[in-house]
This record gives sequence, structure tokens and C-alpha cells, in this order.
Amino acid sequence: MADLLEALVQIKALAETPPRVAELLRLAPPDAWRRRPEQGVWTPVEVLAHLADAELFFGTRTRLVLTSERPFLQPFQGAVLAELAGYNSWPPAVAFERFRSRRVETLELLSSCSAAGLARVGVHPVRGETSVADLVALALAHDTDHVGQMRERLGIAVALDRGEAEAVWRR
Repeated sequence: MADLLEALVQIKALAETPPRVAELLRLAPPDAWRRRPEQGVWTPVEVLAHLADAELFFGTRTRLVLTSERPFLQPFQGAVLAELAGYNSWPPAVAFERFRSRRVETLELLSSCSAAGLARVGVHPVRGETSVADLVALALAHDTDHVGQMRERLGIAVALDRGEAEAVWRR
């Protein structure tokens, strides 16, 4: 299990993801969100919609672990869900609002967790015993990966690092 201090820092970091995504929405032109980098690779809006739906699973798993004894943590097939939900048709602002509101709900729940709550475990068929703190760490890694994908696919990954993002879109 991740240690308590680490989990608390990671919970705080989870709250920083929606503002980072909001900044991408502000900087990138609408048509950039639907550009497919190559066949079989998600567009930025598909990545964002995936974050929104993954947050449902993260919140649900957290609630299950906090309220049940060693619950089974069902995996989900993100690619199948993306197809069924039509992620590429979601307006970016709608995908963002779904992600943001779901994340707020999850963070409200996590803010009430004690050390004992963060240590509670569920059982995942691949990961085995997974604590609430572990779920937090996995969610943060998931955020980091997918925000990086969106930045790269929107063409502003390097520009943001240099503080020149707005200039990129003026060219």
C-alpha cells in the first residue's frame, strides 16, 4: 500500500488535473480536439471522454472499497466503452464537464477518508489486493499519462513547457 503522506499528496494532485485540462481547452482550437493522430489512436476528445468515464470507475471502486469488505474490483474495457459511448462525438466542453464534476465528487469523498479508510482494500483480478491509496496512485498515473497524450496530440506539449502555448496557436 502507498504510504499515508504519499496518498494525501496524490489526492491533492488529483485536484490539479481539471484545471490543467481546462487550460488545454482554452488554448487549443476546437478542430484540434477531433484530429486523429493516426489510425487506431484516440483523438484528444476521445482521451478526455475516456478520463470522464474512467472517473466513474475510480469513484465507484473507491466507494465499494470504503463500504464493503474486500469487494471485487471489476476491470473495464476502455476501448469497447469508447466505441459504445461514441467518444469522438462528444463536444470537448461536455467531456470536460463530465470529468470535472465526477472528479469533484470523488475528491469530496476522499477528503473524508481516514488513514484506515485509505488502507481498506478491494481485490482486482490483475492487481490483486488494491487499497484506496493504491486507487489514488493509479488514478494520478492515469491522469498524468492521458493529460500528456492530449497535450501532445493538440500540439502544445512542448509549447506549454516553454510558456509559449498561446503563441503556438497564433501561428
